Amino acid sequence: MNKNIRWLVFLHTDKEKQNLFKVLDFKTIKEIGYVLNMKPQIISNYYHNLIKERDLLKYCVIYQVSK
Repeated sequence: MNKNIRWLVFLHTDKEKQNLFKVLDFKTIKEIGYVLNMKPQIISNYYHNLIKERDLLKYCVIYQVSK
């Protein structure tokens, strides 16, 4: 695991993702899954555009960033 990688999750109040509610910072996709109460595989597949938005992911934008 690359320790210089962080995950930013932008939570919005609307499905159009126009109104930002909160920005969360995570070390792993597993942590994102825990907070959103979803399997890490679903988070990863959503990030890689392998699946469509569902549930809370309709309100999220996920970015991978370097420290």
